[in-house]
Amino acid sequence: MLTNDDDGTRNIWLEAASAYFGEPMIKRAYNVEEAFNKTREQVMEFFDACIETIFNTVPVRDQAAETLRILAERGCLVHLITHRDTRHRQITENWLQRHGIPYHSLSMCPTGFGYSKRDRCLELGVQFFVDDKLENAEEVASSGIYTLLFHASHNAMRPTNLPLVKNWREIGEHIDLFLEQRRRQAR
Repeated sequence: MLTNDDDGTRNIWLEAASAYFGEPMIKRAYNVEEAFNKTREQVMEFFDACIETIFNTVPVRDQAAETLRILAERGCLVHLITHRDTRHRQITENWLQRHGIPYHSLSMCPTGFGYSKRDRCLELGVQFFVDDKLENAEEVASSGIYTLLFHASHNAMRPTNLPLVKNWREIGEHIDLFLEQRRRQAR
């Protein structure tokens, strides 16, 4: 949700994969394998060829840095939890710094392994979470964490009870509501 790689209609990963494979997308999906009916090995070749360029050049979403800066100034901890694997830590940290994204911790996936964002949220004591993958968001929400689903082409039209947000202004509004609820409960 920090990277502007999917605006709900266009996904730069799927566009890059289409150019790389020289084929149109078969169906809109989160995983490149499913979107193009490719093997894991073919997709890994695509990622090896293109991932660093995309990670370095993807634009930041409007108001993301400002919203997180305000949150940090309010004394909240900002934990970034990504499925990017640890091989790309330096590229990711450089991108975050270049775009002025404040954070207290950056959790990345161990190389070659997946991990549960819910478990990581619980380890860190996260109370507010945003993700663009429906399965991640629903898993985190099932733990009682205030969770938003960021609108993306791969989750469009998928049924969920989670609040759907389309930009960082809307996330900021939810943050304000969440913090106000916490203040009231603390009284």
